Amino acid sequence: TTFTASQGLLLMIPNMYKIAGELLPCVFHVAARAVAGQALAIFGDHSDIMAVRQTGFALLSSHSVQESFDLALASHIATLLCSVPFVHFFDGMR
Repeated sequence: TTFTASQGLLLMIPNMYKIAGELLPCVFHVAARAVAGQALAIFGDHSDIMAVRQTGFALLSSHSVQESFDLALASHIATLLCSVPFVHFFDGMR
């Protein structure tokens, strides 16, 4: 398990291909925000998630705080049972 935001997720893309190729049970919890160019990003955006769609990870999206908690637990159970890595993402500006 790891927790990250947009810039950290983009730096992990090469490792995500290796994790998905080996079917390792793994969950990335991502606070989805706009990718910062020069300064701190303060806008909500899913461009970081769209960049990792092709890595082979299953994607879970949460729309509320309660759903984020519930799907975090569900993603851990699912990855341990089926050995498919997951990206669980939620709005990073809430």
